[in-house]
Amino acid sequence: MKRYLINILTFAYLVSLISCSVNSRELTEEEIEISENLKSRFESSSALVFGGDTLLASKDVLAFYKSKDYQPIWIGTTDLNKKGTEMLQLIAKARDYGLMPEMFGYKLIRQMKDTALLDAEMMLTNAFFLFTTHVDVGCVDPETYEYVWKKDSLDYSLEAELERVIDGEKVEDVIASHEPDFWDYHQLKAGLGKFLDENVLDTNEFEIPAFKDDSVKCYKAAHLALLGHHYIDSSVTNKDTTFIEALKEFQRLNGLLDDAIVGKWTGKALSKSNLDRYYRAALSLEKWRWKKEYPEQYIRVNIPEFKLYYVDSNEVKRKHRVVVGAPITETPEFQATLRTLVTNPFWHVPYSIASTEILHGARKDSAYFNKRGYQVFKNGEVVNPKEINWSDVREGNFGYRIRQDGGGGNSLGRIKFLFPNEHSVFLHDTPSKSLFANDVRAYSHGCVRLHNPFDLARAILIADDKAIVADSLDSITRRGIQKVIELANPFEVYLEYFTATGDSSGNVIFHADIYGRDEKFIERSFKKFETIKHYKNVPQPAKNEENTTVASNS
Repeated sequence: MKRYLINILTFAYLVSLISCSVNSRELTEEEIEISENLKSRFESSSALVFGGDTLLASKDVLAFYKSKDYQPIWIGTTDLNKKGTEMLQLIAKARDYGLMPEMFGYKLIRQMKDTALLDAEMMLTNAFFLFTTHVDVGCVDPETYEYVWKKDSLDYSLEAELERVIDGEKVEDVIASHEPDFWDYHQLKAGLGKFLDENVLDTNEFEIPAFKDDSVKCYKAAHLALLGHHYIDSSVTNKDTTFIEALKEFQRLNGLLDDAIVGKWTGKALSKSNLDRYYRAALSLEKWRWKKEYPEQYIRVNIPEFKLYYVDSNEVKRKHRVVVGAPITETPEFQATLRTLVTNPFWHVPYSIASTEILHGARKDSAYFNKRGYQVFKNGEVVNPKEINWSDVREGNFGYRIRQDGGGGNSLGRIKFLFPNEHSVFLHDTPSKSLFANDVRAYSHGCVRLHNPFDLARAILIADDKAIVADSLDSITRRGIQKVIELANPFEVYLEYFTATGDSSGNVIFHADIYGRDEKFIERSFKKFETIKHYKNVPQPAKNEENTTVASNS
């Protein structure tokens, strides 16, 4: 719908160019004077270079002003006008959108409005073009991780969007019309706004000793970290109830079990700065801008959240805890189509596991295969593992295929969900149920282990008009029957990586970057624009009664 409306507006704009003269409205004497000054200042320019940098939208900005005979948009004769004030206010609170004010030259524009107003006009138009693009399709290249202007990804005219502002629409409303429609995006953005209102973006990082090594030092360090992150003030000691409650709240907001125990992952979260948390929220908002529309039915696994969402008819029907790949066997990010469910599945052990872990077990215990229900195949034929001298077998010459029989002890549990992909990753049950009680659940070899998988299977089968199969699922699995169930209506599965999400209480929840994937994005994009060490509220332009004056820097 958003794209449809944008295309209509773009068409209307093009029609107006054809049917109207260059100056579609009568200018005031003040605007005529400014227009003449702008023309004199920039008519012969081939680029806009301010502060030693060429504006990203330099050519587009110059072309637009030439087409409009250099009509001013943002400035009066002595200061920013109402539109200019609105635009500068928007840039000042760019962090609310997961962006950085300095992406748009905030400090330089504030200086220019007092010393080089004509230049400020051009900078503000450049900022509008960039801001509109950034909130629509993002500002980071997923392949290179670099900050970029994704103008070529747009399917509408930025000039047409600027015309909306010229015609009287609020800058913020025009920008908002280009934000993603995803509910998850808006919930995260709301949570980020609350986080920015309530926290200082400190750069304080802390070393938290392991609890098992020295519990006293561990809690002293945790106290200092909460103090440094402004969760408590200096009147609170590490023996106060207030400290314990603050620690629990910190754990909740970092996706951890709120038990006030400073374990490995609580220690890792405490060690990070609030600025680092902001970056992860900003990157998660950025990733939503890369996405296209979801279909009406899909499964989405957010790896750092350790959670699966099953959506049907655009409603979240089920949520499930999951176990994902360990840091040395990461679960990849990809999209594939769910086609098949299999009860009591065999586990065809991947070579990487068979030639290492299983080989190691076989060398230690001659009954290893029998105890675990493994069968050994050589050239397609079953062989007796007891007749093999496993001490002579190496990872490099492991010429066997291992299969585990279906049943309760099978590593895949009683059911698996298949969506063919190049990674050989799928969803499955597991006999290791206790792991679902942990808050950070990164233990698998890469596949996704599912809590209460039969509840999900029944929901999928009912939606697929297989209610009879759904009703008999328990009986089929209990009797050890291996049944392959092909879906009449296959649907998409998305494995994604968002380390910040929004909750229903308006908070942003930060999840552990278990694979360290965020840092490469943050380092090459967002961090390059960081010019301040602490942030509460970037000084914003204040309007006087005439709405034309901008407050001085504070």
